[in-house]
Amino acid sequence: MLLWLTLGAGAQTRNPELWVYDHAGLSPAAMQSFVNQTQGIFSEAGVSLPIHICGTGYACEIDTKPAKILVLRIVLGRSHQMNNTLRSPLGQSFADHRGGTYASVFLEPVQQQAADNDVPWPTLLAYAAGHEIGHLLLGDQAHTPRGLMKAHWDKNDFVDLKQDRLHFSKDQAQQLARCCTGLSLESERREEH
Repeated sequence: MLLWLTLGAGAQTRNPELWVYDHAGLSPAAMQSFVNQTQGIFSEAGVSLPIHICGTGYACEIDTKPAKILVLRIVLGRSHQMNNTLRSPLGQSFADHRGGTYASVFLEPVQQQAADNDVPWPTLLAYAAGHEIGHLLLGDQAHTPRGLMKAHWDKNDFVDLKQDRLHFSKDQAQQLARCCTGLSLESERREEH
């Protein structure tokens, strides 16, 4: 069965779009919370990020081709490729210096770290996804000393997260706006030829 639900902006957008594959079986309420908070993270950076919930094993069906498709998997367990870290990573992106297309977030460590830091886990899931999507748009070298793109969050970062103070840096927000505008203009130029 194909579950397809568009949440967010209309089908006429030319911004990048996020296709989410839920392999963890989130409840509709948890998914809605995740989507709203993820879109809010990018909205604060000046980026409209339409999100489509796709059926597992099927590609999303859309009316118009977006400028760029980003794919995010929500996985039930934890990363099997990154077990050599002190604590399990919340997510993983496959990006180079120019960005990428695919990322995953891992529900088990998200729920554990959310409980350890008194944060609702759908909120932490959205911030972990925001970090990984940030790599897809900004590249693999996008880590910062503070904020959403910090490589390893500590107790202070979780306090900032709970108080809605964990954001992209000002420079990154500007870069995201340029990136998404550039994708839009590039897509329109291709359509003209």
